[in-house]
Amino acid sequence: MTEPLSRIEAALAGLGAEHEPPVGWEARVLAATAAPRSRRWWWWLGAPLVVAIALLLWLVPRAPSATLAYARIREPGSAGPTRGDSDHTAQIGDTLRLTASSKGTYQEFRIYREDQLELRCPGAPVCRGAEGADFKLLRSGTYKLVGMAASVPIPPPGGSLDIDLAAARRVDAKIDETHVTVD
Repeated sequence: MTEPLSRIEAALAGLGAEHEPPVGWEARVLAATAAPRSRRWWWWLGAPLVVAIALLLWLVPRAPSATLAYARIREPGSAGPTRGDSDHTAQIGDTLRLTASSKGTYQEFRIYREDQLELRCPGAPVCRGAEGADFKLLRSGTYKLVGMAASVPIPPPGGSLDIDLAAARRVDAKIDETHVTVD
């Protein structure tokens, strides 16, 4: 009689074997439900890092820029506008009131007539530093007004407009230029 009993016991023991969880299931459940490790130490690095980046941006020199503007001032009693008169034309006897603004450690502006240097500011008596000047137009021709700004010293004039602009570009100077024709 033991044989049917052992058969029933064996059948009962194997009942539900297909529903057994896989090996190692307990370890995986415990790992998934464990408290996460604290990552708060990253927060302590974040604030000094932000301060360091802000300080670096403040200390890095800003890119230079140059802007040159001028106004033409007619002498009292001089002739009014002539035919073809525009913002880029003037007459002998007029005064150019130059205003220069720049963002750069070194800045200056220059006036060339027929590609030869007529005025360099700062330095000339009519200059208001590197910020402007009043320049009286005494001869006819084409005047080039050039503003320059750089983070290093701008090379001194070398003889002509082309040579001077090439030297300024070699030191990465930002250049703003315009022209005025004097009849």
